[in-house]
Amino acid sequence: MGFACDPCSIRKIKCSGETPCKQCKATSLSCSYDRKRKKSGPKGPRKRTKEAILQAQRSAKHTTPDIDGEIRSQDADGVPLSTQQNGSSSSSPSGGSQSPQGVQDMTILSYDARIPMSSFSYYLNIYHDCLYVVWPVIDHEVLLTRLGNPDNKIAYPLAASICSATRAQLRLSNDDAGPSTYQMAYEAEQSRLMLDYSKHQIIDGLLTCFFLHVFYSNTGRITKSTLLLREAIAYAHILGLHQDLFYADLNHDAVQYHLRIAWILFITDRAHSLQHDLPPTFKLSSTLPELHPQQDAGLGSAFCSLCRLFQAFDDACPPDVRYNQVGFLGAISSQLRARHPLPLCDNEIQRADIVVTDSWLRVVLWKAAIPYVDANTDPNDQGLSVSFPTSVARDLLAKLTTLSSCALETHGPGMVAIHRILLSPKC
Repeated sequence: MGFACDPCSIRKIKCSGETPCKQCKATSLSCSYDRKRKKSGPKGPRKRTKEAILQAQRSAKHTTPDIDGEIRSQDADGVPLSTQQNGSSSSSPSGGSQSPQGVQDMTILSYDARIPMSSFSYYLNIYHDCLYVVWPVIDHEVLLTRLGNPDNKIAYPLAASICSATRAQLRLSNDDAGPSTYQMAYEAEQSRLMLDYSKHQIIDGLLTCFFLHVFYSNTGRITKSTLLLREAIAYAHILGLHQDLFYADLNHDAVQYHLRIAWILFITDRAHSLQHDLPPTFKLSSTLPELHPQQDAGLGSAFCSLCRLFQAFDDACPPDVRYNQVGFLGAISSQLRARHPLPLCDNEIQRADIVVTDSWLRVVLWKAAIPYVDANTDPNDQGLSVSFPTSVARDLLAKLTTLSSCALETHGPGMVAIHRILLSPKC
């Protein structure tokens, strides 16, 4: 079919293609074919669109060196051992969250493209193998499935935060072929800020904040890590994880899953507060359902024992110890061990977690109590002797000889006790 004549083209009507055409004859118009014909099909990007694309590319080039510079400076300094954290968290145990309304798909996809699925798979498997026993709340296979769903925008920042926390906690070196630890954390931060978490997605938002807290705590950014932990706790308060009413209508698996998240927040809040002299903000109701061991996951009772250890410490050490009874303070350290004997753990990482955390809490409590009791030099007087840190250090070192360095490297807040005890002049 030929081109339309000039009058038909201007009138935007169908032309018969004759000379003169039927339409021009009917309207007594002069039929001509003098107009220059334009190319059909796509004409290429408009000038304004092309300029916007070039500007975005120039901005990306200017941003990347700044991130890499921070990565190099942080990696050169190493990860401070005294800022390591212990806790737990994870994404929903089943199914993926739907994309919230109002999210710009093109913007999210631009971030999704920066971390390849192969990197997610590699580091999530490391999390499962090494750190699930510490943070027993992420099903890595379910999360990988969620990442494969283009409509599930919530999974991307969660996975990026877990990978960055895993790499920082284990001090894994950067892979030249993939994104660095800091780039993963940056991706998690940027993509989560574009999301508006609905009520059924708050758990994902909570866990993303938690794992970013772990990352920043391990890299020495204490103010940033504190704010992220407080944000995770705010999500927990919004849901009501600290109250027994939240669990009333949930099935057994859902109850245990959310209880693990609540207890991990409780432990992390107490550990972080003790390390950095901050007031704790997450208090659990005494009437919460009982936390049961995950026998099917091979976790045994170690995680439950750790929760009871921190609960006993919290009950024994009120916000202001000056108003507590002297006799009660003097007997706390022995009460912790007598009431909650250390479980036999097949998993070496869990055994390290319990052993070091127990020693750390006993020394912390001793330091809080010693100004208000009459200390003595009797090494057999548990809790009241000035030589108590020495006995704790010897006991700890004897137990550490049975553990591998890998198990100790994956441990959380109690690792600071090793330095503080061994550097003590009494050791």
